[in-house]
Amino acid sequence: MLLLLAAAASAAVPTCPARALTVATDARDGDFNGMSHSGTYLVIRNIGRRTCSVPGLPVVTFRRGAKALPAKRRPPVGMHPGPVIVPVRLAPGGQVATGLRWVSGPVYDRSRCWDATRVGVTIADRTLFAPASAHLCGPVGGAVAFDQPPLTPFR
Repeated sequence: MLLLLAAAASAAVPTCPARALTVATDARDGDFNGMSHSGTYLVIRNIGRRTCSVPGLPVVTFRRGAKALPAKRRPPVGMHPGPVIVPVRLAPGGQVATGLRWVSGPVYDRSRCWDATRVGVTIADRTLFAPASAHLCGPVGGAVAFDQPPLTPFR
């Protein structure tokens, strides 16, 4: 019942237009780094004048220049096809973030690594980019997997 009310409340708020949003990364001085892992927060801010909404689990891509890297969000363990994630409301000046985390070292028997220079987030059929410095590794023949929890308020 509460989930239905939350979905109905979010449905009344229009989707944020891309021009009302900025995207940035914030590694919080290496909070994600250690044990062959790295990561960053992907921060979305509403610079518009109205409250609007963004997908609770937006599509994230890693790129080197214009080229998309073979990186995919790892589905949460035991959640297939996954929970329903409702849109998140963003007041003017409000920020939300997701903590992206990935393997950053050649820990697989046969590893392959890529260096990303940008991270993108797709909102309302438009992809917004932020500079990034990410070294992502995965097994040869497979995509690099990264963890991406739903968006939450960010300070």
